[in-house]
Amino acid sequence: MLTPLTYELPRFKFDACRVFTNKPACGPKRGHGTPQPRFGQEVQLDKIAEKLKLDPADLRLNMVTKANTLTASWLKIGSNGLAECIRQVVAGSGWKQKHGKLPQGRGVGIACSSYMTGAGVSIYWNKMPHTGVQLSLDRSGQVTVFCGATEVGQGSDDVLAAVVAETLGISTKEVRCVTGDTGITPIDLGSYSSRVTLMMGNAALQAAGRARDMLVTAAAEQLEVAPADIVLSRGRVFAAGDASKTMSFAEAVVYAETKYGTLGTVGSYTPPKPPGKFKAAGVGPSPAYSYSACVVEVEVDEHTGWINVPKIWVAHDIGRALNPTLARGQVIGGIYMGLGEALMEEQVFRRLPPKLSNALVHKIPSLLEYKSITSLEMPEVEVFLVEDPDPNCPFGAKEVGQGPLLPVMPAVANAVFDAVGVRIDEVPITPEKILRALHLKREGKSPRVGPERFPEVPYVEPTFVIPPGEGGDGTESKPPQRKAAKAAERAAS
Repeated sequence: MLTPLTYELPRFKFDACRVFTNKPACGPKRGHGTPQPRFGQEVQLDKIAEKLKLDPADLRLNMVTKANTLTASWLKIGSNGLAECIRQVVAGSGWKQKHGKLPQGRGVGIACSSYMTGAGVSIYWNKMPHTGVQLSLDRSGQVTVFCGATEVGQGSDDVLAAVVAETLGISTKEVRCVTGDTGITPIDLGSYSSRVTLMMGNAALQAAGRARDMLVTAAAEQLEVAPADIVLSRGRVFAAGDASKTMSFAEAVVYAETKYGTLGTVGSYTPPKPPGKFKAAGVGPSPAYSYSACVVEVEVDEHTGWINVPKIWVAHDIGRALNPTLARGQVIGGIYMGLGEALMEEQVFRRLPPKLSNALVHKIPSLLEYKSITSLEMPEVEVFLVEDPDPNCPFGAKEVGQGPLLPVMPAVANAVFDAVGVRIDEVPITPEKILRALHLKREGKSPRVGPERFPEVPYVEPTFVIPPGEGGDGTESKPPQRKAAKAAERAAS
């Protein structure tokens, strides 16, 4: 469902199936099922560009989806900075001077991605808010924020304090956050799906805005000016254009408490209803979507198959960076994880002998053998934060926790092709696979290593939904062939 978010696809068809296995159950990780189709799409685009003799970056740039549109899968796009992301990584990496022009064994690859900023459909099927925030203002000038959102290292407490402080014109030092305690905080549905900044932030913005209105009204009465002339900034409350009419934030709280009683406000957030009404429309709708573009440079040793990655360039459409330092850290974390998936991380299984139950078990059951990227393999990463504020987000800020991972794996695969002319259509891209593909190339065969076919599956009757550009209304329709069959039945009777 997320595939048409990145490039303009007037029609979109896919087949999917669930497979029951006796392997360990899957769990959520950065991307939540998006890296797999994204890898296939981005590698396929490179193959198309090669056949058409087009620059892969230009091909993508000319296909970027437009802002404020509906995709073929009925997902509503708000702001979209992908085109600028592509331009920045192309310029920053020297793409035009490198792609197809580096010495044998060296190459560059590009890939793009999109990801949702919070799930638009609740994990609980009801119409209640997805998150809530409560504010308590003390006459000392301290603001306490209660929210159920859980800080798991991603910096959500900092974002919560920053949104409240910015709205009230005070320092984050004056904001105390109480989070993750279900006994005393309002509900929050969890730190998943890159939803916290958007949903918690919008709830905090609403609560802080209500507190600001009370402070402004009380201060305006004391300063004898219109409420519209009141400014809150740097811990002061003053009249615009008259520096003599001023008071501290703490004094404004005292006047507001005198006027209204104990000061406390609440805010909550519920995403807008998804435009699609068909059965699968609950997959992928989001209040906003982030976009990323990535260029990877590789060096491939044709004798050993070993891959070295000297540098990666990544641009991420973050809407607005509320904390640029944390945002860059999240981007680099996604690159690190994506590079591990691309080059080495893999779960391999073996079957036990029949006498020992014939079960599948991990072939590599220890982290000593399950290799992941270390500081020795981690390349230099140049990050470009593209700011294209989205009106549905707090101060325009979109997600940065998961999206930057998605283009890394296909960009590596495309760079390997540019370097040595072989396609590795699966991850991890290991030296053994590269050597196998190079051997096929020398034999004059297709220099490709990857899945050859999809298993035969008895599919159910497909869902057919007319795209927005063809006059659809977002509901499921009968496929044309089924309509024709019904019409033939009626004619025969």
